[in-house]
Amino acid sequence: MKHVLSLLLMALILNACSHVEPNSVQDYLALAPAESDVKQNQRIQPLIKLFNKIETVSLADQIAKTYAEKLYFNDTIVTLHTRQDLLKYMQHTQKSLDSMSFEVLGTQEKGNDMFVRWTMNTRFTVMGQSQNIQSVGMSHLRFNSDGKIILHQDYWDSMQGFYQHLPIIGGILQWIKNGLQDY
Repeated sequence: MKHVLSLLLMALILNACSHVEPNSVQDYLALAPAESDVKQNQRIQPLIKLFNKIETVSLADQIAKTYAEKLYFNDTIVTLHTRQDLLKYMQHTQKSLDSMSFEVLGTQEKGNDMFVRWTMNTRFTVMGQSQNIQSVGMSHLRFNSDGKIILHQDYWDSMQGFYQHLPIIGGILQWIKNGLQDY
């Protein structure tokens, strides 16, 4: 019982240390606002429909419209190789989130490759506490001849966008990050 109380006390202390610095997304957006012609790009619309309001989307249908059967998907948290595995992952994500919105800020295209700048707002509950997180990132997408995504590689700060907001883990990561800011 003494060990359980010690672990509980340590968890509470680390959770208290997990203060998250104000998100710098607004600073980023002031310097790199959304491009005005993004909504014109039809190639990116299935992805926008999938990730914007994921909590209400019919995942199986939208993933089938967006991704090829064999693919490479890496969002800095998981790496997947089939549409079926992506569906399972997204179903788990859908159940875990209270809400999510996704805004494309800009795109650059060359051949079958597209680079997408985006912001994502997520809300989820951990240990009874609601977490609202705004992230900025980029994705490298490659499309096959049918217009479906065969490669999806995300580039974003998963520590600030996700891990830092978790009890205990977030406190440890914030402590490490604060130690690095002295340099």
